[in-house]
Amino acid sequence: MATERLTNCRLHHTHAAVSLLRRLLRVIFLLLLLPVLLLLGCQSRIIYYPRAYDAGSMRTLAMHGGERIEYATPQGRQVAHYIPARDGSSGRIWMCFAGNGSVALDWLAMLPEWDASWGYLLVDYPGYGACSGKPNPKSIRESSQAAVLALAAHLKTTPELLRPRLAVLGHSIGCAAGLMAAEDQGVMRVVLIAPFTTMTEMGRRVLGWPLCYLNLHRFDNRKHLAAVVKQGARVTIFHGTDDGMIPISMSRELAAAHPGAVTLHEEAGQDHNFILGNCSAKIAAAMSAK
Repeated sequence: MATERLTNCRLHHTHAAVSLLRRLLRVIFLLLLLPVLLLLGCQSRIIYYPRAYDAGSMRTLAMHGGERIEYATPQGRQVAHYIPARDGSSGRIWMCFAGNGSVALDWLAMLPEWDASWGYLLVDYPGYGACSGKPNPKSIRESSQAAVLALAAHLKTTPELLRPRLAVLGHSIGCAAGLMAAEDQGVMRVVLIAPFTTMTEMGRRVLGWPLCYLNLHRFDNRKHLAAVVKQGARVTIFHGTDDGMIPISMSRELAAAHPGAVTLHEEAGQDHNFILGNCSAKIAAAMSAK
C-alpha cells in the first residue's frame, strides 16, 4: 500500500511538472510570436513615413510653373507633378523619386540650380502627397507606370515617343522606385543617391536575423540595377561616407557588380539627407552627362 501511494505521488508530481512545462512552453511561444505578429502588422509604419501637402506646397508648385498630373491605379486616385523646362525646350525629363520621409515636391528646392532645359515628373507614392492608397513595391511600380502614360497624354504624345526623353533620379527608397521605373521604361540615364542593396538586408541591420526575413516589402536594387544595366543604361551613384542610415558599403557593392556601367562618387563627410543640398552641383553635373 505504501509503495502504491509513493508511486501515485510520483505520478502526480510528474504530471504537475509536465503541465507546468507545457504552460511555460506556451508562454515562451506566445512571447516569441508577439514580436513576429507586431512586425507583420506594423511593417509599413516602420518603412514608410507618408506626408500630405498643404496649401503652401501648391503655391510653390505654381511658382515653378508646375502642373498636376492626375491618374488612377488599383490604389485609387494618384497625383504626380510635371515641371516643364524653364527655357521651353522639349529635352530630357527627369522622373524624380524621393526618400521615404519626403514627398515629390521636396525636389522643387533643388530645381532652380539645375539645367533650365530639363523637365521633371515628380512622382509620389500611394499614400504620399495627394495620392490615395498604401505604398508597397507593387503599388509604387504601378503608380510610376501609370504616371508615364498620364504624362504622355498630358503632352499630347505617345509613351513610345516620350520614353527616349526619360531619365531617373532617386534618393534612398526612391532609388528602388526609380530603378523599377527605369527598367519598365527602358531608361538609359539613372542617378541614384544613397541606395541600399535590398530591403531585407536593411531589415537585418535594424532587426537582425531571422526577423529580417519577415520583410514583406522586398525591394531588390541588386536585381533591378542588373536589369537596367543589361538594357544599356549608365548609372551614377552618390553616397555619403557618414551615412548612418544606409551604409556606403551597399553602394560600393552595387557599383562593384557593374564596372564600367556604374560610377560611384563617395562624398566625404556627407550623411543620408544633407548630401542632397550639399552635393547639388555635383548631382546636376552627373545629370548633365550625355
